[in-house]
Amino acid sequence: MTLNESLKIAEQGITATHYYIKFIPRNQADMDKLKVDSNLTIYPFPLDNEQTQYKGSYHDPSVLPDVPTYQYAAVPIAYRLPDVPYQKLEDLYIPNENQHGNTIMLKAPGNSSYSVDGQELANFAECGGGEVGGGGEGEPIDEEVLEEYDDCGGGGGPYPPNDPYRNGENWRPHGRVTVHDDIKGIIGVEGIRVRARRWFTTYDGFTDANGYYAVDGWFTRPANYWLNFERYDYEIMDGENPMNGNREISGPKIEAAWDVEFTGYDKFCSTVFRAAYHYYHKNIDGLHRPPMNSFWAAKVHILPLNDHSASTSGIMFPISWHLGESIKIYGMLASIDDSYSTTIHELTHAAHWDNSNLSFVLSSSTVRESWATGVEWYLTKMEYPDYKGFNVPVNDNYRNVVMDLIDSPGSFNYGFSAPKDEVEGYNIVDIQNSCINSPTTWGEWKDNIINNHSNGTEQHVETLFNYWLNY
Repeated sequence: MTLNESLKIAEQGITATHYYIKFIPRNQADMDKLKVDSNLTIYPFPLDNEQTQYKGSYHDPSVLPDVPTYQYAAVPIAYRLPDVPYQKLEDLYIPNENQHGNTIMLKAPGNSSYSVDGQELANFAECGGGEVGGGGEGEPIDEEVLEEYDDCGGGGGPYPPNDPYRNGENWRPHGRVTVHDDIKGIIGVEGIRVRARRWFTTYDGFTDANGYYAVDGWFTRPANYWLNFERYDYEIMDGENPMNGNREISGPKIEAAWDVEFTGYDKFCSTVFRAAYHYYHKNIDGLHRPPMNSFWAAKVHILPLNDHSASTSGIMFPISWHLGESIKIYGMLASIDDSYSTTIHELTHAAHWDNSNLSFVLSSSTVRESWATGVEWYLTKMEYPDYKGFNVPVNDNYRNVVMDLIDSPGSFNYGFSAPKDEVEGYNIVDIQNSCINSPTTWGEWKDNIINNHSNGTEQHVETLFNYWLNY
């Protein structure tokens, strides 16, 4: 039999393992339903077309600008789909990319038996654009596909010895994600999820503290790389695109490592992402985390904007999480520690709101802003030890009282030392619990600290609060 005839016989005997699904979200609420499912791997572009490299947020031109773009996924046939409109595009047969010898036995004409390797079917489908397994809209594969197959990386080798990312003809996508930090120099960006995809199979990897990653699977041919600034509980939106989808970087299709250094607007996004990753995943000395993604509450949307005309460096919208971005960060050209600290500040508001809605709404603006200013200083110093804090404006709602409750009397932060600062040693969690568990005025916050927590300098707390109240 010819190759074409053999593949047609194989096609008839293959049972679908997955469905190729096109989700049609109607609004941000539908998108949030898709993203609450942590086992669902979705892409904003079709998976059966050649992927082009881009930065930003892909939006299908046929979809209205204010409606989320289509989302595509390959899901197991028994998968329980989210309650979002969808269209089934194809039945798929997706063999395990790692397993060779996954042989399918079929009956050929004349009662003779015929075997075909499942993995080779996947390779032919992608490289030749064939119809096998629903792998595209091209013509059925013929003998000429063998040459195309070699162009797709079919030959392979020779490979360097002792390569941890190479096992014979199998290879594991990997690389490093970095940014030039204006204070620290070149650093790795921790927590970025990088995807490597061939056909409808995706493997994931997460960058470590030094920015290195390797995905959780192996391929036998080149793969498409892709990343975005998103984790399960939060995502960095694309402030350069008025459609404001998720900020994404589509990488090359290669059989090699992919290294990325964030520059320009992506550098700004990476700083915001690093601050969010710190607040959600790293040490915060027992503080409440910001809102978590769940059936009851959507993930937090953070929108970095290169807008210097804004009257603020950041803003949080506690009522609009189901409508779009919940936090905006302004000022791409601000110093990197200021962008980091502003993100911490706004996430502190989100944590305050999430842990006590009533307290957040009914507490005084001075309490809300002073608490966020304190956490901004406290967490940013973990990443940037020389950070001095926010030099608060006179006659505004921002006060550096949290800083003075913790640091040594007379410490030189935020540009000067408070003349009435004779307080030290309070715990950041005790300060938190004194202001967010119930609606709080400035005086109630002070009283809660004095009455609920023991400290050797508490006799000076009232003087300190009075100083900052009249600052």
